Amino acid sequence: MIRRTALFVTCVVLVAAVPASAFDLNLAVGADFGGDFDLGNVSLSSDTGYNLGLEIAFKVPFIELGAGLEYGFSRSASIADLDASYYQIYAIGRFFFGPIYIAGRFGYANMSVSTILDVGSGAGGSWGLGGGVELFGKLKAELLFNNINTDLEYQSWTIRLLYTF
Repeated sequence: MIRRTALFVTCVVLVAAVPASAFDLNLAVGADFGGDFDLGNVSLSSDTGYNLGLEIAFKVPFIELGAGLEYGFSRSASIADLDASYYQIYAIGRFFFGPIYIAGRFGYANMSVSTILDVGSGAGGSWGLGGGVELFGKLKAELLFNNINTDLEYQSWTIRLLYTF
């Protein structure tokens, strides 16, 4: 159900943005910090993790709408032998107030976990909310709060730099 909803939202965003005359291709690099893995009755702090993503975004007045794909490189957790990585596909919207903007994304994530704990890999919905600033017309800096809802829930703060081609 979540996968269909994420795919539907992504398609609606892309169809709505078709009239836009220009699009951006954004390369995103980021660092997740302050992350926590939630196992239901146990919460584990994660080490800093890094991610790499690619977005296509269509510009309409004051708004940028698009879709993206992100890979979260493996990160470990404190006190447990847990190593997790993820990928996610998402729809994103940025609402501009001059060079400053509010950003939100909604999508589908798949997390892979290697661990001695009884936790499986899983897929589920994901969302992020935050803001950023556009610098020099080609560079964006973002701060997002992220939530990935799989069998192993993951929440973190992410700082991302996006370069627009």
